[in-house]
Amino acid sequence: MADVRSFRGIRYNIPAAGDLSMLLCPPFDVISEAERERLYAGSPYNVIRLEWGRDEPGDTPGDDWYSRAATLQAEWLANGVLERDDAPSIYVIEETFSFAGSDYVRRGLISAVRLEEFDRGVVLPHEYTRPGPKIDRLELMRAAKANYSPLMVLYRDPGGAVSGVMSKAMSSDPVASASPAGLPSMRLWRVSDPAAIAIVTIALADTQLYLADGHHRYETAITFRDEVRSTREVRQNDAVNFRLMTLISVEDPGLLLLGYHRQLHSASDDELARFRAYVRREFDLEDRGKIDPSSAADLEQALNAVPQDRVAFGFAGVEPGRLHIGVMRAPTEASDELQESDYTRLHDEVVRSTFAEPREETVIAFEHNAAAVLRAVAGGAAQVGFVMRAVPIEPFETIVKRGQRLPSKSTYFHPKLHTGAVIQDLTAEM
Repeated sequence: MADVRSFRGIRYNIPAAGDLSMLLCPPFDVISEAERERLYAGSPYNVIRLEWGRDEPGDTPGDDWYSRAATLQAEWLANGVLERDDAPSIYVIEETFSFAGSDYVRRGLISAVRLEEFDRGVVLPHEYTRPGPKIDRLELMRAAKANYSPLMVLYRDPGGAVSGVMSKAMSSDPVASASPAGLPSMRLWRVSDPAAIAIVTIALADTQLYLADGHHRYETAITFRDEVRSTREVRQNDAVNFRLMTLISVEDPGLLLLGYHRQLHSASDDELARFRAYVRREFDLEDRGKIDPSSAADLEQALNAVPQDRVAFGFAGVEPGRLHIGVMRAPTEASDELQESDYTRLHDEVVRSTFAEPREETVIAFEHNAAAVLRAVAGGAAQVGFVMRAVPIEPFETIVKRGQRLPSKSTYFHPKLHTGAVIQDLTAEM
């Protein structure tokens, strides 16, 4: 059973902290160092200082940006920049954004959800993780004992009970609103009525939750919980048993799933020649002209027009300087949606044609922006680019419900959620 709870969120006190638009940031894993500097300069209270602070000369373990985040958090709570809500609550968030000429509205429910091992079938992953990001997030949780960025988690609401609670909350004035640069505009409502919270808790108790974004952070939360359990008695309702999440309906019209692209770099001349020969042999290639980052949207549109029952990629650099759409000649003979996926076929067959798994980890990089992939190849930073289609939401849900996992970085739910809108304290009781 999914255990979805209210909690006493920590939020910015606008009179003390300033415009909320200057205080929020994306999750750490999509922030460049240049973007971090911009966020630092925007406000002395931007949550970037807690989510992904700067390294400083002379840093040592225990005296570094993780410890500075913990100190800053305590200072901001003491001086009123941050305030803890006076009663357990769930929070309705509405995000508005544009993409490829269309406008979207996405609604979510920010809550605390009990951590469950994946084999219990309550919270389900859809892709594999890598160790690096988990080490970083664990150090932050150990120091600050808080979560700043909610996980994006999908659910089904067949009776409409959750939607009803959200709609009722949104009929009143929001408690916060913001329009941060590079993120959707957002409005936030707080729901503290126990009866309304009970409706949500009961409605979601028998549902399965699908991790859309935040696999590394979820697994890190379980590791941290287990560490705490090894040092003290952890009661059933201690906050360390729960993780901050934004729950979004699978049927929400603002749920936008995009492709997650790849780049090949650092391959030897022999590897690159063998890989290019394999692609020419196994794919029908449609030449799309010279590699031009401004053509990325047209390439993605043409790629999406290829029937979903064919394996297809956008290739940059299979022929030096040229852009192609490649459709695999061998028909899909897979047994299920996972094996039919472009991502599975890419890694299990196309990449593996030349690169063994350990080698793959050193030569394949990930990029969520197709134009950036083309720019990297055109500028020589990458040797070959792979522009990928999105996994359709129906196969995605089928794969997840079966307990299967796609290759790492196979989905990109756009846009990322706001970090800092509501903060979870891990030292409290629910």
